[in-house]
Amino acid sequence: MEDRRHRRDERGNGLVEMALVLPVAMCVLLGILTGGQAYFQKISLVDAAREGARYGASLKIPTANTNDWKAAVRNRVASLSGGQIAAADVCVDLVRPTGSNTACGVSDPQGASSDPTSAFPASVVKISVSKQTRIDFFFFTTNPTLTSKVAARYERDLL
Repeated sequence: MEDRRHRRDERGNGLVEMALVLPVAMCVLLGILTGGQAYFQKISLVDAAREGARYGASLKIPTANTNDWKAAVRNRVASLSGGQIAAADVCVDLVRPTGSNTACGVSDPQGASSDPTSAFPASVVKISVSKQTRIDFFFFTTNPTLTSKVAARYERDLL
């Protein structure tokens, strides 16, 4: 007889436990989903910047100025990002490395300022991309900035 009474007292325990665990489980699930989306965006930005640097490293520069070349590289990076960024969010520059040049927020590659194969160092294509993203949890939201910075040696050295 005592067993029946004891069982009746435990009837609502499952509902109470679910009410305690469900918000935490939903918070974790929402964090995993939005965190995965942010990670996908980061990978897309890195790939677009890397491919844009390769494109810029092999693209011939018009003799008049580098503005058309920069616009072509910017547009290429924006199109490779899958619509995540606009061309205006991309910084592109072609520089001679000095060891301390930080154009577009990208430092010179190690040893680029002293190229042993030529009398002067080869030019470097520098690309930087930044994008705000959002990661949601039930109780708070964070907005990290995703960035990608790439430097590639210019293969058609004209500068």
